[in-house]
Amino acid sequence: MNGHIFFPSTKVTLLQLDQITFTRFIAALSVVFFHYGMDVFPANTYLHEAVTAGPIAVNYFYILSGFIMAIAYYKPQQQASFNKWKYWLARFARIYPIYLIALLLIVAAKYKTLTDDPFSLPLHLGMLQAWIPGYPITLNTPGWSLSVEAFFYLCFPFLLLSIYKHGTRRLIIFTVILWLATQVLLLSLLNSNEYAPKSLLHDFIYYNPLMHLNAFIAGFLTGVFFKNNKFTVSKYNSVWLVCSVALITVLLIFRPSLENIIGIKLAFTNGLIAPAFLLFLVFLAQEKGVISTIFSKRWLVLLGEASFSLYILQKPLHGIYDKLIANKIPLSNEIHFYIFLVFLIIASILSYKYFETPMRKLINNFYKS
Repeated sequence: MNGHIFFPSTKVTLLQLDQITFTRFIAALSVVFFHYGMDVFPANTYLHEAVTAGPIAVNYFYILSGFIMAIAYYKPQQQASFNKWKYWLARFARIYPIYLIALLLIVAAKYKTLTDDPFSLPLHLGMLQAWIPGYPITLNTPGWSLSVEAFFYLCFPFLLLSIYKHGTRRLIIFTVILWLATQVLLLSLLNSNEYAPKSLLHDFIYYNPLMHLNAFIAGFLTGVFFKNNKFTVSKYNSVWLVCSVALITVLLIFRPSLENIIGIKLAFTNGLIAPAFLLFLVFLAQEKGVISTIFSKRWLVLLGEASFSLYILQKPLHGIYDKLIANKIPLSNEIHFYIFLVFLIIASILSYKYFETPMRKLINNFYKS
């Protein structure tokens, strides 16, 4: 399997889901807009909340990861064939080499201040930063989500074993309880007097792996049901797919208005709108029409496959662009953003083809030998 740990490959055996791959690029793009393009078109229009929904897009990645991993590895008739050590190595091979390169680029830029906190670099090297409030975004900011995802993939073999031994009922009950508990805790803490942006409580709410686990398991269970043909394909599937996209878009755009109406802060980053994302994934996975044909175009699939590099390299490459180009050429912020975006996309494609893929093969072949 040509798989990602955080941005899992949708090129799996038995089921071809290339139409989903491009959605990873769209989600990663929203993260880039969230970090660097908050005031450029189309983020400066009424679509602002949807275009800059980067943190919510990360939640989509968690759901997608669980969904694709279930489709790729859930094989009831071959339970004994699953090798968790080979699986963990494959995930490490896919994620860590480019994660390490991005981290080292940031370290090189901040080497003068690294001694100010001796714990930050070891935590990031060990992908443990999301567990410790105050550390998730101290170096390469996007890396916190990989720290979360590493925990999910550590858990994955045991989720698979649970399904094999006990079926889906126990895990469904656990997931529903976990989802409800997460949302209650999230809303309570987010709306408490103790909450403040960039505080330790903020770090726990938004970055701690346990606060995101519900999304990954929900995606995993949905993938199991999909693999078992539990979803009926409707002749109106394309219509329902468009409706699911519209639902997600409306939820994103009108979240601030909804907060004003109900009088509390809402966060869609921890699985609150996971049901909408799951509907979208199921309808898109079942799509066999025009949308699927378009999304399965080779160049769009390539953008999806390169989305991990785009995501993890955005901060160090933005620093390089800012220092070498933006500070020396007087252009508007909008033009600079789009030049940087093109630069980032090209770099991510090159990274995927000439670094990520060879390194993954090298590490996996070492295991086989």
